[in-house]
Amino acid sequence: MTSIIVSNISPEVTQQQISDFFSFCGKISSINLRDASSAETATKLQEARIVFENETAAKTALLLTDTKLDNSNVVVQPDISAPAETSESASSAAAATAEEENDIQQEYKPKAAIIAEIISHGYVLSDKAVLMSAEFDKQHGISSRFQKFLSDIDTKYNITNRAATTASSADTKYGITERVNQTRGLFQRYLDLAMGSTTGAKVRQFYADASKEANDIHKEARRLADLRERKPESGVTEQPTGTAQAPIAEDPAKVGTSL
Repeated sequence: MTSIIVSNISPEVTQQQISDFFSFCGKISSINLRDASSAETATKLQEARIVFENETAAKTALLLTDTKLDNSNVVVQPDISAPAETSESASSAAAATAEEENDIQQEYKPKAAIIAEIISHGYVLSDKAVLMSAEFDKQHGISSRFQKFLSDIDTKYNITNRAATTASSADTKYGITERVNQTRGLFQRYLDLAMGSTTGAKVRQFYADASKEANDIHKEARRLADLRERKPESGVTEQPTGTAQAPIAEDPAKVGTSL
């Protein structure tokens, strides 16, 4: 199942807004937004069918039901009319995509990490969504791909520390750090920056530990939001790492309220 149905969407919400929000879950293949107004109740609403490239992204999206977009709490449900897709084809496509980029894909991040990222962008999520993401990670653990991603960062970070006292002159001469920064993904740069700070251990534990509480998620969201305010220095952008927007025909608009 790679597709979902999102209902109870305010008529003021654009397709761009829907894409921006659900792209946090993973890469989107298509969005079909249609009018779902009720003549009986004189209620103007919209409904969207969203198709993701990966089944894991669709599962993450289901956690986002009851999120407020504009002035309506959307309802997210599985698309039961969609044909079944083999897990082999879905995982193969995601793996191929991941190999093409220098960062971890949204689909492989812990659910709690994705929820924290969404909250940090100012979206208002239900307490249920936060708790369900933490519970999902407790039950299913952290993906092996994400664990390897963290392990690789640990290795690079330790190597960087050991070499820092001897490589500064070579770095200045050849621009090594600048070239490395250009090839690293945004999320990796965030972790590198965090691990070099006083809160590095807490950040590392948040992403490595499958057992989290709602308060842990909100704290990480605050750290991400604070870092975004320094984005000219950190290189962090407003778009979630490793996602692609679906084809859009409408003008973009901002969603949600500030933290």
